[in-house]
Amino acid sequence: MRNFDHDDEAALLDRLEALAAYDILNSPAEAEFDGIVQIATALCKTPVALISLVEADRQWFKARVGFEACETPISQSVCRHALSGTDLLVIPDLTADPRTRDNTLVTEEPHIRFYAGAPLITPDNVIIGSLCVIDTVPRPQGLEPEQREGLRALAAQVIVLFEARKLSQRKDDLFRRQKSLTANMRASANETLAAQEAGGIGTFEVDIASGILKPSPTFCRIFHVPVAASYPAAMLEAKIVSGDQGAQSNDSSRADASAALEVEYRIQTDLGIRWISRTASFVRDEAGRPVKMIGAVKDITIIKRAAARVQALLDLGDRLSHLTDTESMAMAAADLMAKALDATRAGFGIVNMAEETVVMQPEWTAPGVSSVVGLHHFRDYGSFINDLKIGNPVVIPDVTQDPRTSANAQALLDIDIRVLVNVPIMDQGRFSLVVFVHHNHPYAWSGEELAFLRSFGDRIQSAIARVHAEAEQQVLQRELGHRLKNTLAMVQAIAAQTLRPVKEREHVHAFERRLHALSSAHEILLERNWSSAPVVNVIDRTLDRLAVRDRVDVDGSPVTFGPKGTLSLSLVLHELATNAVKYGSLSGLNGRVAIGWHVEGRGDQAVFRFTWKESNGPLVAEPENKGFGSKLIRMGLAGTGGVDVRYEPSGLIVEMWALLSQLQQADF
Repeated sequence: MRNFDHDDEAALLDRLEALAAYDILNSPAEAEFDGIVQIATALCKTPVALISLVEADRQWFKARVGFEACETPISQSVCRHALSGTDLLVIPDLTADPRTRDNTLVTEEPHIRFYAGAPLITPDNVIIGSLCVIDTVPRPQGLEPEQREGLRALAAQVIVLFEARKLSQRKDDLFRRQKSLTANMRASANETLAAQEAGGIGTFEVDIASGILKPSPTFCRIFHVPVAASYPAAMLEAKIVSGDQGAQSNDSSRADASAALEVEYRIQTDLGIRWISRTASFVRDEAGRPVKMIGAVKDITIIKRAAARVQALLDLGDRLSHLTDTESMAMAAADLMAKALDATRAGFGIVNMAEETVVMQPEWTAPGVSSVVGLHHFRDYGSFINDLKIGNPVVIPDVTQDPRTSANAQALLDIDIRVLVNVPIMDQGRFSLVVFVHHNHPYAWSGEELAFLRSFGDRIQSAIARVHAEAEQQVLQRELGHRLKNTLAMVQAIAAQTLRPVKEREHVHAFERRLHALSSAHEILLERNWSSAPVVNVIDRTLDRLAVRDRVDVDGSPVTFGPKGTLSLSLVLHELATNAVKYGSLSGLNGRVAIGWHVEGRGDQAVFRFTWKESNGPLVAEPENKGFGSKLIRMGLAGTGGVDVRYEPSGLIVEMWALLSQLQQADF
C-alpha cells in the first residue's frame, strides 16, 4: 500500500492538477452536493457523511453532514487511504487498523470508529478524494451490498456534478466574453457600418410596433433575398429551419424585450442551408418600453462546417475502433459525414470494377429520403464512372445540366439526387470503394469539403482492411492453436508409450500431470486467441482437473496474464495442488486451501502478489530432498520476482510476487 507520508509525486501532481481544473476547493456550499451527503447518511445509516477532496497537506470537505470542521490536516485524513485503489475502502474498526488507530480523530473527539469511502475518480482516471460515511461505533460486518453499490453510485454522481460545474463555468466565461464583444459592437455600430458591410456583416432594424424590418444590402445577400428597403420581419423568420425555430425573435418576444440578444440558427436558401450568427439590442423610449430591435448578422456557415468536419474526423476514429463489421462501419461513418455536410443522403459503396457495379452499404438518409442500399449499375445513371476509374472525384452540382448525367437525370431525380458527389478510393491502383454524398437541393461544394470526403474514404477503407486482417489473423491463430494442441496430445501419447517400462511410476505420473497442466493452460489461451488469460480462469481450470476446486477458496481482483505468465502459473498451481493432495491440507477430509492475489502499485512498477495458504491439514515440515516440483515452486512466477515458502504449524504458506508487466508479456 502507498505510504502517504511519501506520496507518489506523479499521482500527487495529477490530483492537484485535476482539483485545479475543477476550481472547486474553498467554494461555497451547493445544494446538489449537500443532497448527496444527506442521501449517503440515510443509505448507510451513519451520523456522518463527507465529500472529501485531498490536497498535499489537507483534506477539504465540499459537503458534510454530522462533522463541524470544513477541513482537516492530511495527518488526520482517513480518506487519503482511499486514494490507493479504485474500489470501496471499508475499515470496520478504525482502532484496530494500523493505518488509523493513532489518528487523533480516532483517539480523541469525535472518536470515530467506522469508515467506508468510495473513491472520486475523474474521467481521466485520477483519484481526487472520496465520498465517505463515518460512524462512532465499529461495524464488524461493514456495509450491506446495496449500501456499497449505492455509495459507489453516489461517488460517480459527484464526479458528474464536478464535470457539469466545470462546463458551466466555461460557458459563463464564454458568455461574458460574448456579451463584452456585443456591447462594444453596439457602441460603435454607427461608426463602423461601412466596415461591417465590407466584412460581410449585415445590419438590421426592426420597428416593434409595425413588425417591419429594415435590412442593409449585406443582410439581404446573407438571407438570399433581393436588396430592398424593408421586409416584414415574419417573412424572413419563416426561412429559419424547423429545428431551430424558437431561437429567433418574433413579434411577442420583441414586444416584451424577452428575445435572446445573441443566437445562432440555420436558414433555408436557394443554395441550401446556411448558418447565421445574430446579435442585437433594444432601443427603448423614455418610459423604458422597447420600440426597436437593432443588430447585426453574419454568415458563419464556413466556420460551422469546418468545425463539424474536424469533429466528424475525430469522432470517426472513436466509433470505428469499437466496430468489427463493414456495414456498421459504413453506417457510423455515413452518419458523421452527412451531418458535417448537411446532406440528404451519405454513405459508402463497394465497387466491382469489372462489372461496373456498386453494392451500396446501409447509409444515412434525411427524413423522407429513400434508401439506395443494394446493387446498382453505374451506367444506369450516366457516364461519370469513367472519371472514377482513373481516381478523379466527381462533383455534379446539378444532374440535369451536367453532360455526364443529363441523359439519365430522371433516374437520379427519382431517388432524390439533385447534387451528386462521388469520391473514388483506390486500393493498389484499383477502384474498390466509392464515397457518396447526395443533396436533393443545390449545394456549393468547396475544395476543403472534397478533401474531407477523401480523408473519410481513406479512413473507412483502412478500418475495413484492419477488420479483414484481424479476421484472417484469428483464423491463423486458431489453426496454429489446434495444431499445437494436437502436438501436445501426440507428446502425451509418445511419453506414455516411451515411459511404460519405467518402474518409478511416481515420476512418470508427475511428468504426465505436468503435461496435462500445460495442455490446460494452452486450452485457456486458445479460447482467447493465444493473447491473454484471466488469472481466475487458469486457477479454476487447473483445480478442476485435479478435482479439488470445491475445497479451495479463491479471492482476487481481475487480472490477465500473457502466454508466458499463464503457462508458469498453471504449472506452479499444479505442483502446489498435487503436493497438497499428497502431503498437505487436501490429503485429509477437513483441510482447505485459500488462494488470493492482488496488484500493488501501477504502471511499469505494478507488482502481482500471489498467496497460497493451507489449513486444517496434517503437520507439515520442509522436505529434506527437494525434487523438480519443489524447485519449480521456488522458481516463482515465470522465473522472475520472488518466492517465500513457509512450513507453518497451521499449514504450508507460499507467497510469490513478480512485475505484472513481465507476466502480461504477449510472447516468450
